[in-house]
Order: sequence, then C-alpha cells, then structure tokens
Amino acid sequence: MKTLVYENYNKFISATDTIRKMKSNVESMESEMDQLSKSISNISNVTSLVNDALGPKREKIRQLTGVHDLLKKIQFIFELPTRLKLCLDQESYAQAVRYYAKTSRLLEHYRSLSVFSSIESECKEIIDKVSKKIRENMTSENATGSEITDCIVLLISLKEPPQQLAKEYLDLQETVLSKLLVATIDEMPKIPADYLLKSSEDYQLTTSDERAIIELTYLNEKFLKELNKFVESFNGFFLQPPKECRDTKSPGKSPAKSPKNNDLIRYVSTTLDVEVKELVRKEFLEFIGAITSEYLTIVDGLLEFPNNILDFKPETHIKLLNKLNFAALSCASLSSVIKFDERIKEVISTWETGIGKRLFGNAEKELIEKFVEFSEKQKTKVFSSSQQRFKYVQTFVLDTETWLTTYLTKDCLRIIKECVKTEVPMFENKDDVEKFLKKIQAEFREFWYSIINSMMKYVSPINPYPINPQDPPPPITSLIMSRMLLDFGEIIVTQVYTSFSDRLYTSRDNRNRFAIDVYGGYGERHSISKELAQDVREIVGVCKDIAQRILERYVEIVGNRISMNIRGIYTMKSSITNLTDVPSRPTSVSKIWNVIITELTLIEKEVVMLYGTEEENNLDDQDSNSLPSTDQNSTANQDNSNTIRAPYAHSNSSYSSINSNRPKSSNPFFASFTHLTSHIDKLFSDRIEIFGIVEIGKPGIMMGVIKILLKAWIETVRMQTLTNKIFQQIQVDSEFVRLKLWKYIEDERILNTMLQELASSAFRRCAEDPLPLENTIIEQIAGGL
Repeated sequence: MKTLVYENYNKFISATDTIRKMKSNVESMESEMDQLSKSISNISNVTSLVNDALGPKREKIRQLTGVHDLLKKIQFIFELPTRLKLCLDQESYAQAVRYYAKTSRLLEHYRSLSVFSSIESECKEIIDKVSKKIRENMTSENATGSEITDCIVLLISLKEPPQQLAKEYLDLQETVLSKLLVATIDEMPKIPADYLLKSSEDYQLTTSDERAIIELTYLNEKFLKELNKFVESFNGFFLQPPKECRDTKSPGKSPAKSPKNNDLIRYVSTTLDVEVKELVRKEFLEFIGAITSEYLTIVDGLLEFPNNILDFKPETHIKLLNKLNFAALSCASLSSVIKFDERIKEVISTWETGIGKRLFGNAEKELIEKFVEFSEKQKTKVFSSSQQRFKYVQTFVLDTETWLTTYLTKDCLRIIKECVKTEVPMFENKDDVEKFLKKIQAEFREFWYSIINSMMKYVSPINPYPINPQDPPPPITSLIMSRMLLDFGEIIVTQVYTSFSDRLYTSRDNRNRFAIDVYGGYGERHSISKELAQDVREIVGVCKDIAQRILERYVEIVGNRISMNIRGIYTMKSSITNLTDVPSRPTSVSKIWNVIITELTLIEKEVVMLYGTEEENNLDDQDSNSLPSTDQNSTANQDNSNTIRAPYAHSNSSYSSINSNRPKSSNPFFASFTHLTSHIDKLFSDRIEIFGIVEIGKPGIMMGVIKILLKAWIETVRMQTLTNKIFQQIQVDSEFVRLKLWKYIEDERILNTMLQELASSAFRRCAEDPLPLENTIIEQIAGGL
C-alpha cells in the first residue's frame, strides 16, 4: 500500500489542483451567463419597438410593389405586338415564341375586353407568320437534327397539333439521321490517325488494326449521340413528359422559372390520346430499331476477325468493345426505349463466342483438308513402293497429331490468354472473366464433338464433303481416323485440357484453383481444374467410342472389298471357262486366292503400322517385293507353305466329317443323314457374329476382315449349284485358305467353324454325286507341292 501511495502521489496532487481551478471557473461562468441573458432581453424589446413602428409602412410598400408589377405586365402586353414584329424582322423566332407563350393565357383570360381583344388578334397574326418561318427552317435541306428539334420545341410551345408534329418530327429526323449515318460511314476511312489524341482517352494507337477504335469513336460522336438526343427529345415531347415538366405541373408546387431557349426541350410536352400515342410509339420504335440495327452492323464490321485467325490481336477488339460498352451506358434514352445496353451485351457475347468458333473451327477445317489431301494422294497412287506409302502414312499421322496439339496448346491458348489479361474494364471483374471462359469452354467442347462427327461423316457411306460421292476415300483413311481418335482419347485430349487448366484457370494470386486428378489412357496423372474435369472424361469416352465405330467401318469396307473378288468364281460358266484344263481333279488353287492373300498382307501391314507392336512394325522395313507372289508354283510360295504346314500337319478339318471313300452311287439316306448332322453341329456350335464389335489391335481387326471374307464365301457357295469338279476345287481352296489365314487369328475355332460351314454348304449344293478328294492330295495341291 505504501508503494502504491508513493507511486500515485503526484497524480493525487495534480487532481486536487484541477478540481480547484474548475471550481473558480464555474463561479465566473454563472455571472457571465446572467449578463448575456439581460443583453438578449434588451435586444428583443428594441426589435419589437422597431417592428411596431414600421408595420403600417411595410403593408403600403407591399401594395405599391404589386401595383408596379401589374403596371409592368400591362405595359408589356401593350408593347407585345411591337416586340413580336421586331422579333419577326430580326428572325428571333425563339424570343417571339417566348414572349407570346408568356402572355397567351392572360390575353385569353381578358379577351372580353376590347383593348386586349385587339392586341390578341394582332399578336396571332404575327405569330402565324413566325410559325410559318419556323416550319420553313425546319424543312430546309440543310437543317440539322438539333435545329429541327429546336423548331419542334417552338411549335409545341405555340400549341400546334401534337399528332401532326410527331409525324413531321419523325419523318424529318429519319431523313436527317439516315443521311448522317451514310455521311459518317463515308468519312470514317478519312479520319486522321491523331483523332483520339484530341480527346481525353489516349489508347496509344500505333498499328493499322487499332484504327477500328478511331472509327468507332468517330461514329459514336457523330451519329450515336445525335440518335440518343433524338430519342430523348421525341420520348419527352410525345410519349413521356420529362421529369422537370411533371414536377412543375404537380399540385402544391410553384412554377419553375421560365426556361431559356436552350432548355425548352426539358419543359415542353404534348398530350396525345391513348390510341394515337400507341400508333406514334409503334412507328417511332420501328425506326429506332431499324437504324440501330444498321449501327450495330457497322460495329460488326469493325469487329471482323482476320482471314488468318492466328494474326488476330485481341487487345484491339477488347478496347473497342469496352468503348462500345461505355457508349451504351452513356445512351440512357436509347437503353430505356429499345434496350440498347442489352443489345450491346449481345454483341459482346457474340464476339466472345465467335473467338472460340473461329479458333477451333479453323482447326477442324484444316484437319478435314489434311484428310482430303491425304485421300487424294492415296487414290492417285503417287508412291513408287509400298514402303514409301507406309512411311507417308506414318508421317501423316504423327505430323497431324503434332500439328493439332501445337495449334491448340500454343496458338489458341496464346490468343485466349491475351483476351483475359487485357487491362480494360470489361475484364476487370472476376465474374466477367469466368463468363468468357465458360463460353470458350463450351466452344472447345463443341469443337471435339464437331471433329468427331466430321470424321464419322467423312468415312460414312454417303460422303457430304466436296469430293466425288461415287469415289469415297480409301479405306486406310478410316483406319487412320480410328487410330487418331484413339490417341485423342488416350493422350491428346487430356494433355490439351491440362494445358488449358494450367494457363487459364488460375486465380488472381496465381495459385491453381481446386483441381481434380484425371488419369490418361496410359495411367498418367493429370491435375485439371474442376470446371474442365467433366468435359475431359466425357470427350475421352466419346473419342474412344467413335474410334471403335470407325474401326468397325474400316473392317466392313475392307472385308466387303476383298469379298467382291470371290463372287462368280464357282459358277458353272466359270467351271467351263477356267477349269477345262482339269479333266479329272484340280491341280492348283484358284488364282483369285493368291490375290486375296496379297491384299490381306497389305491390310496387315496397314494395321500393324498403326496398331501393331514394335516387333510387328518391323514389317514396314520390308520392300514391296516381300509380298506373296501370284505365281503359286514359285519357290517362295512353297517355302511359305512348308513353314505354315508344320503346326497344322493334320488333314483338312473342314472336310473331316465327309467320307472320301464312300461309294460313287448316291444314297438318299446318306444325303439325309449328312444334312441332319450339319444342322445338329450348327445348333451346338458357337454363334459367330460377323459384323460385331472389333477388338482394337491387329488380331481383332484381321479377324473381323477374315470373318466377312469367309461369310461372303459361304454365301457365294450357298447361292450356287456346284459340279463335282467345283466341289473338289472348293476343297483345295479351303485348305489353302486355312494354311494362309492361321497366322492372322488367335482363336482357331472361329476359322475351323466357318470352314466347316463352308464344307457343309458346298456338299449340299453339289448337283452331282460329291466325290471328295483324299486329304493327302488336298494338302499337296494346297501346299503347292
């Protein structure tokens, strides 16, 4: 306690002194307040005495002032005809209208007095001449929009019929504004480059592309401002009185001061019937809508993209749009009448969508052009060897995928990034940037679907592209498209979207937004923003699905093309013409099968080149001389036959159920038994889907082609009536096909099942008593021994 007392001792002393001073000050304050109260009381008494003394005189002064004002008004009325005539002579029509408008009610009120009646008639005569002169000035060819508006103001003040005035005003302004727009368009290319430097906004214009900003500024100042003034005046005169006029007419308010000539537009108004007003409004809106559309058409011309979209400079267009947006905010009257601000927003929105369409549409167009060029080269056969052709195909696929990825991740992203980073008010708001990115995202998603559909149409049976529909693209085009779409789904789409996510979807502090892990086709992990993750998954799935369908289309085209070779080779006519040199039994395989095997080898090379493994790709290093020879007795063919026969040393399984040692005489029971047996075998055999899903890879593709080929062979035999010689030829061809095709397939059961069905069909379609060849003979002939 002693310590606390010692520490606060000085504070206690200071507080005591302060209390003492306050006490002395309060005592003196009370005496001063008493003195002030006495002084105010004395002043009040003196003021009352003065007021009482001047009261009678003040009332007399007020009366004299009223009389003086009345005399001045009367004097003005008596001098009014002279004043009006002087204004008419000096062409001061606005002053004349102001004089007359100021006294017209008074003259009407005292019309009963002869003096005022004569003054009124004389003034009306002069005012009629003034009105005529005003109309002459208004209808003059050189009259500007502002001069016409001033004349209309004067005529409204003179109580001219409002419906007629509205009609005249609209017609005159329509002519003037249309001429003004045409003249402004003609003058825009002649504007000096330093035009904007004279205004408050300096955009540092240095390039010819930015001249659009100069032209838009000129257009807005010369035309848009005049249009907005007309809309404001017409709306105020005939459709909706201005606020100042409504305020002066409101009950309980004193009239405002008389307006000056330049301010008359804000105070004059007319009264139209409801039906007449609606008719006037309709005509007015039609004109404003039409001329505004012409203005926006000019703006669209200034916003045109260059032919080469990669030369586009977004900064210029964005500054132009920002200026356009500012003009919309300045034209409040236009916005209130025809929603001009919303139409400007539509222009901006269309421009934002147009960027995506041009950028991505250019990629789609070039991609299809590349495929058209590729198809033409394939059809013209400009390649000297199959090796050169295959190398060109590989280069085409690699170059096309590299070009598309580079175009999207560098060129497109560069332009879009420049749009977002431009320092203008239009993109200062975070929400505006997000809206712009959403439109780009939508166009990007549409781009992927569009190129997928374009590929589908290009390889469809009915080709919509400008090439001969009777000459469709070569089948390898379908195979390449399938491969590329598979690459899109496995790699490219995810990589491109990752680049878009990293460079566009970043916050203000440059930290990545919330992202979702997306895994590519080979297990790569990609961190993609949540806005894009769903699109990636969806597009990847569609690319893989369409790749599968186009691959099935390729298998169908190639299978049908090869199948055309075997039609008609087993007819009676072909037997007579082609097999007359074989009196007893076949000695060789039908020549067409060497051609078919050669085509299958070429197809295998195409498939291996695009879908095969590294070991299988070694086929590309072989020369075209490695293809099977059409001469079946060649040594290469024999060596190949010996090599293939080793794993298949057993006899022809397709004909194992047919007894080759049966008697030459036909037995109806045997025929019925064989027919019944084939149906039982088909009942319990696996169902083979010919045009089903094709597994991606060489085995699946080759199996799909072979199934179509074998099915066509079966159907060809089923539709013919065979001789015993043709039946034996089919036996030899079947064994040859089995020996040649085993290396293309993984499931031998399918091949054996279809060959068994071929044997059964041939046996049933033989008109003579079938005499099957021995298995050893079949193997010797089929193997070329």
